[in-house]
Amino acid sequence: MTPRPDKGLNQASALTRLAKEMGPIRTEDLTENVVSQLKASILRGVIKPGERLPPERELAALLKISRGSLRQALKALQIMGVLEVIHGSGTYLADAAEAVLRDPEDLLVPSRGHSFAEMYEARRAMEAESAASAALRATEQDLQKMHSEIEAMRKSLTNTRRFIERDKAFHHHIAVASGNSVFIWFIELLQKVLAQGQLIHARSERMHILVDEHLRILNAIETREPDAARNEMLSHLTLSKAYTDQETGFELRVIPPGR
Repeated sequence: MTPRPDKGLNQASALTRLAKEMGPIRTEDLTENVVSQLKASILRGVIKPGERLPPERELAALLKISRGSLRQALKALQIMGVLEVIHGSGTYLADAAEAVLRDPEDLLVPSRGHSFAEMYEARRAMEAESAASAALRATEQDLQKMHSEIEAMRKSLTNTRRFIERDKAFHHHIAVASGNSVFIWFIELLQKVLAQGQLIHARSERMHILVDEHLRILNAIETREPDAARNEMLSHLTLSKAYTDQETGFELRVIPPGR
């Protein structure tokens, strides 16, 4: 990317344009709401590829949030490839930002009205049965692919984005090994929908623990123990692990009887 020259006028106009588009952020699910609003502004062309974002202090004041909350959202967008940080210069919108953000999952699953937690719980149920089926049907080739992904995860402990890519590939191979095409379709779809939340809530200090959890799942599949594979997957995909802190909450709604 070739960023535009650092001009105060451009920077001020970017803040002005954002001020017209974005209002105060809802306090619940704060980081994801910041990402959502920034995403909408980018897709509407409020900020152009190669343009520098306003300084954190000014942008946080505009959104009426702390700089820490804003920094977490900007970090998530950076990992996604939407933003590029140039040390000594600032944070710029990447050339490929619009292509990254125009993800087709919005056309496949209406995520509006469905929380991250609800979709995560649905994924958990589906993947547990996928692992149990894989324990019954996995071929030697399937098992080798899973081993390769775990080794790739070990080598990616300092690269959050690559680690998550290999994590997704591992779960994909389990779905393929299950022999159930509906598992493959549904799990891949939910992975796409949940990708943003996974990047936001990823915790690098837990990655070595996740590697061990994946290995236990694989061991149960490899030893042809469907109940153990199911239980290991349920233990691995615990909703509380998907959140950075306890303040976020679980977002699970109580549906009234009769609905």
